[in-house]
Amino acid sequence: MGRPDQTQFGGAPTTLLGRGANTRTLLKITVTAGAGDSVSTAAWLSQINVQLKNSFLNGSQPGLLFTNGDPSVPAFPFNNAPTRMLSLNEDFDEFGRLIQTIGTFEQNGLNNQGIPTWGRAYLDPVTENPGAGAVEVWQIMNLTGDTHPIYFHLVNVQLVQRQPFIGAPDNWTYTGDPIPPDPNEIGWKETVRMNPGEVTTVIMQFNLPNLPTAAMRHAVSPRTGGKEYVWHCHILEHEEHDMMRPLVIR
Repeated sequence: MGRPDQTQFGGAPTTLLGRGANTRTLLKITVTAGAGDSVSTAAWLSQINVQLKNSFLNGSQPGLLFTNGDPSVPAFPFNNAPTRMLSLNEDFDEFGRLIQTIGTFEQNGLNNQGIPTWGRAYLDPVTENPGAGAVEVWQIMNLTGDTHPIYFHLVNVQLVQRQPFIGAPDNWTYTGDPIPPDPNEIGWKETVRMNPGEVTTVIMQFNLPNLPTAAMRHAVSPRTGGKEYVWHCHILEHEEHDMMRPLVIR
């Protein structure tokens, strides 16, 4: 682009010779009046939702698991038994530093503060090991003081609901009604926001990628003997220390 002086347009001055490539101006979008300006937001959303619903129901996207494939209907409420009950935990490492962990509803002894813990380290034995093709519902209890963006490798999930609770996995009760997904949370998600003091319910199907037979035969973890993925908090500090667990497909 010749590195022109863009200051009169609110941009950058000329890049000096030898001082770097011209990466200052990437794209300019000018928004002008159009035929849709008179259409209300509600009307636009109605049209978009019809197209979204059709793309799920005609096979353009994988059908949803909890609403007969219809993304315009929230997956709510869930009244059956979940496949797994899991937990998000605050814990302490061997130096007494606060860390975040993922665990189950089975107590994992006491931490170094003498407090019962349900959290597990990444290298602890695998606890999430669904069969290939299985559909599972996970209810994940957030025992921490933080909201965690929980990210799932291999699968996308459908958020069903959130529900407030009090207590811990050994003694707890719901304190309010289920909360449906927000409008922008309906459909397939790779990351789900899990708030403190809430049990978050998600549903997913563990379909392995369609790879050549030879590749699938060798795509086995030497550590666990299965098709190994992970699920974790997407806050870097948390996933590194140690809010990440293996997800092994049998």
